[in-house]
Amino acid sequence: MDGVTDLRALSGWILPDGSWQPAEEWWHVSALYDLTEQVPNHFTPELHAALKSGDESKIRRAASEAGFVKISRQQIDLVRFTLQQLRTLQRLVELFDPDAEIMVLLEHGNRQKNIRIERLIKLKSVAPLLS
Repeated sequence: MDGVTDLRALSGWILPDGSWQPAEEWWHVSALYDLTEQVPNHFTPELHAALKSGDESKIRRAASEAGFVKISRQQIDLVRFTLQQLRTLQRLVELFDPDAEIMVLLEHGNRQKNIRIERLIKLKSVAPLLS
């Protein structure tokens, strides 16, 4: 968990393979540029094109569509979500206040839902997060 004790300070990316990459708040896009060399197999042609354009909104959208899950400021931003990613998220939040809530932004922020940490930790499937 990288020493994070406050849910509001949890910040980074859960990669498509479920691995966790912390990123400083407001530096998520910059972190993606670094990750292109570290984990090149996760970067789709669309994400490479978005990174080349430099347009942050296009980059965030392409990253979500490539399966990257952004965590920032008690929010999870995702388009797709796998069981591996859920397990990583559960490990990241398991020591936080079980009554705390985290907002899940779906469909590029067009839909959102709040979920308590206690419920999130108990999930056995990604379906409740995506529905």
